[in-house]
Amino acid sequence: MYWKTVFQVAATYVGAVMGAGFASGQEIQQFFARFGYWGLAGIIVSSGLFALFGWVMLDMQKQWRVSTYPDFFRHLLGGHLGRWADILVSILLFIGMIAMLSGSGAIFIEYFGMSRWLGISLTSVVIVLALWYKGEGVLWINSLLIPLKFLFCLGIGCAAVFLAASGDGEGIMILPHPIIKHWVISAILYVSFNLTLAMVVFASLGQEVQKPGAKLGAVCGGISLGIFAMVIGAGLLRFPEVIGFEIPMVAVAGKLGDWPAFFYVIVLWLAMVTAAIGNGFSLACKFVDSNKVSYNSATILLLITVFPLAGIKFSRIIGVVYPIFGYIGLIFLPSLLYCWHRMAKK
Repeated sequence: MYWKTVFQVAATYVGAVMGAGFASGQEIQQFFARFGYWGLAGIIVSSGLFALFGWVMLDMQKQWRVSTYPDFFRHLLGGHLGRWADILVSILLFIGMIAMLSGSGAIFIEYFGMSRWLGISLTSVVIVLALWYKGEGVLWINSLLIPLKFLFCLGIGCAAVFLAASGDGEGIMILPHPIIKHWVISAILYVSFNLTLAMVVFASLGQEVQKPGAKLGAVCGGISLGIFAMVIGAGLLRFPEVIGFEIPMVAVAGKLGDWPAFFYVIVLWLAMVTAAIGNGFSLACKFVDSNKVSYNSATILLLITVFPLAGIKFSRIIGVVYPIFGYIGLIFLPSLLYCWHRMAKK
């Protein structure tokens, strides 16, 4: 039971952070690879921070005995700021859904040479069908597709780094960023942004992550995230010509041949679908609780709102919007350490 809990918590942590933006290589490109080999050092820093704050979050959750993320934010920040944190999470989920639809459009352009809106439309149809069956549809799709995502991302990344014949890291480009100026700051912002969503997942699981072994699982999850990110980052730096692509890891997979690239595209698209479905389900349920409308009406209203915004470029959302929310989320990191330190002294 102990090691089962360790594995489950580690997998949950990885799943909360390793979305389609991560698997596509776009997040790793924007936050790490653009700094060259210093970006790999940034991945090590972020992995250590994920491990540390994962332990801290679960230790605090066990002490507070909370089972919802609004309760966790209320304990962490107080009533007023806790409500603002709840609003921030809802906005993050909404933007994440836009990013996944936008990413599906980018896949159709860069790999299939088709219309962006065709990809967005097909993805929207799949999301509506999954959300129509509520929690059962969400759990079924996630349990089927998420393991495939992990295996393919890690396998293709390792194969590209160690087996592909060209690249060898010549001419690595260190690209300026409009918001992030240093690799250390970038690593912290990446943790800040993703930790907000991880807090939501852990808090929502309640007593399931308050068992013996849970904190070790969080540490293992943080280390696993570092390994995944390092493989993707090394692949991007080995083939610097892909830096600047909307979906860079598809180009890296293409170095191994047409079939690896095709399978990576399919798995990546499925990853975008699962991420969008998870975000959409959380938002629809929250909208039902807050506004007393039917679940199906909330789902349709959400898709109508998100669809026209999905035309925004995938790289622009991740490169500009994500870091901004990373800065906003910085309030959580010192707050977590401060509250954890106070509890340790009691």
